[in-house]
This record gives sequence, C-alpha cells and structure tokens, in this order.
Amino acid sequence: MIKDIYSRDIDSPKYSPTTLEVSDNISQLILKIENVLFTRKGDVLGSPNMGCNLDDLIFSLVLNESYIENVINSQIQTYCLNGNQTFSVNTSVTFFTANETNGALVDIFVNEQRVIGALF
Repeated sequence: MIKDIYSRDIDSPKYSPTTLEVSDNISQLILKIENVLFTRKGDVLGSPNMGCNLDDLIFSLVLNESYIENVINSQIQTYCLNGNQTFSVNTSVTFFTANETNGALVDIFVNEQRVIGALF
C-alpha cells in the first residue's frame, strides 16, 4: 500500500502530532485537496499552475460562485485525483453578508460528505 507523508499544518484544527504518514485513500485525498486549496500558484517548484489562489478568487469582487467552483474542481481533478474515479468530489461556494461583513464559505464534498469547510 502506498503511503504519503502527513503534511497537515500544526495550526490546522485536525492536526495530529503523532501521525507521520497516511496510508488510507480518503485521508490522502483530503490532504491533497487541502494542499491545493491553500497553495498559491507558483509556490510549488516544478508545478507553476498548481494552487487555487483562493484569497484572490474570493475577494476579487468580479467572480461569481460557479466560476470559483470550476477553478477549484479543475485543480482537484488535475492535482488530487489524477484520473482516479474512485471518489466523487464536489465543491460548493456560497457568498454571504452578515452584520455588515461579507464573506464566503467553501465546502468540499467527497462521496457526498463534507470533508473540508473553509470560511473567508
């Protein structure tokens, strides 16, 4: 079985200090998706197009939810699934206004279960 290095940031809510590697497919996929979501384009040596630039997309003020969802889905298909059709991955982006604050909620679903939620 192939194993990946555990790459979750120490500040992540689901960080585990005792984990060094990940061998189950769903955990590997979630880590890959997190890496793609929170990486800026150009930050990965050898893969200049990898990364969603989520901050730029969310706060651009000219892009709608479906465009941002398409960018995220494209990145996930290219850099996380690698042609593997075992998992169904969907993205939902929702803009909101609350108490004079604007923001966005980005949810990632794997096999119809929310595995990542990010609030901007």
